[in-house]
Amino acid sequence: MGHRFFYQNLIGAGTAIAASSAAPGFVGGAVPRVANGPGSAVFSGSYAGEDQEVYTVEIDAEGDAGAATFKWRKTSTPAGAWEASGVPTAATDTLLEAGVNVRFTNGAPSPALKVGDRWQATASRFRSPRKIHDLDLATRWRSASPPADPETLTFDLGSPQAPDALILHGHNLSAGAAVRIQANSSDAWGAPPVDEAVTWRAGTMHRYLTTAPRSYRYWRLLIGGEAGNPDGHAELAEVYLGGFFEPAFNYAWRNLLEEEALEARRETESGVEKTVLLNRGRRALLPYRHVAAAERDLFLAMFRAVKDKDNERSRPLFAHLDVDDPASLLFAALAGRFSPVEEGPDDFSFELELRERLT
Repeated sequence: MGHRFFYQNLIGAGTAIAASSAAPGFVGGAVPRVANGPGSAVFSGSYAGEDQEVYTVEIDAEGDAGAATFKWRKTSTPAGAWEASGVPTAATDTLLEAGVNVRFTNGAPSPALKVGDRWQATASRFRSPRKIHDLDLATRWRSASPPADPETLTFDLGSPQAPDALILHGHNLSAGAAVRIQANSSDAWGAPPVDEAVTWRAGTMHRYLTTAPRSYRYWRLLIGGEAGNPDGHAELAEVYLGGFFEPAFNYAWRNLLEEEALEARRETESGVEKTVLLNRGRRALLPYRHVAAAERDLFLAMFRAVKDKDNERSRPLFAHLDVDDPASLLFAALAGRFSPVEEGPDDFSFELELRERLT
């Protein structure tokens, strides 16, 4: 029985991800920031951008709707700059970009729209394809409704890469789904040199890749047979495509894998204590004995990678506690600290604690 850790995803911020379909985002209501005149702005639309943006419109020539003009910007617009100015106001929708529309209403007295009047709205997309590598189970890619047959997610890794494993976590794919991982040197998929089936399993699916050689720039996840998905869409929370760290020796006997209740103690207004169940979780305690210094350093490198100081985040990882048991694949955080004890010359012992929230 071997075990493996997965924390170096080749799919990252620099990866171009193309989805055959994706659910649109939303545009929030207008929040007035400056309102000298009686008119107003109304935002609407289905957001098709990738990142959350706050859109700002500001009147730059006064008048009623149809005569006044406005300028607009968004969060990512360089400081002091505007995306466009002198845009005519209208009582009907004007497209800014990425599905975000704005229209203007009049009011008395005229002119309804004064120079400097300003409104903002937030556009968000929690179902973007880019959400599949953010290590956040609350955000995920979601297909259009109903899903296409097949749905595809294509990853441009920028240069040839040879991953060893694929993990799909937090999916809603039905048992009849036909899932494949493919790769090619170009974004063409007639007869890809890598084409491997992924065995279905509820919640989390994985595949250890066997095709050799398999160093390619373009990788594609193909999901067939989901047009009739009971949820009306297909979705994935996390996709891992990369390598793994497999310790040379297994963790010792007396390892622990348990389920736990994540609870909070609160008091009612009358002072009665009440325990609130927030979630359930799994906890794995893995003891290691007689570990050489070189192997200890590999564990330390993993610990430092997931304890991401630059981004001030403790990043979860995947851990397959028994590669022969699909149910032992966890999406967990490394808890506590890494404290190797030197037992003798080139001989260290320590414990790793993994904590997983069960959704």
